[in-house]
Amino acid sequence: MMLYLYVLQNQWLVIALLSGAALVLIMALTYQALWLPRGFEKQSEEIKVRGAASFFRWLRSFMPWVIIILFGVCIAFTLFEVTQNHGTPPNW
Repeated sequence: MMLYLYVLQNQWLVIALLSGAALVLIMALTYQALWLPRGFEKQSEEIKVRGAASFFRWLRSFMPWVIIILFGVCIAFTLFEVTQNHGTPPNW
């Protein structure tokens, strides 16, 4: 069986392979970040949330950086897609 990598015809295949490789890399990095020592939970309880800066400091004290970056990328992608699709009406 031959794997065709003609990008214009099978671009979904290339995107799926690259996305899978990226997800495996993120999972490997997240695995290390999830097993932090328990002392960070006590530190996160000490921070009082009063405003955006203290909220992000509190969030960073217990959430792995990979997940924060993943949320940011998802929000940016959603905003980009909505603004790009807003200018292009459906053609039905």
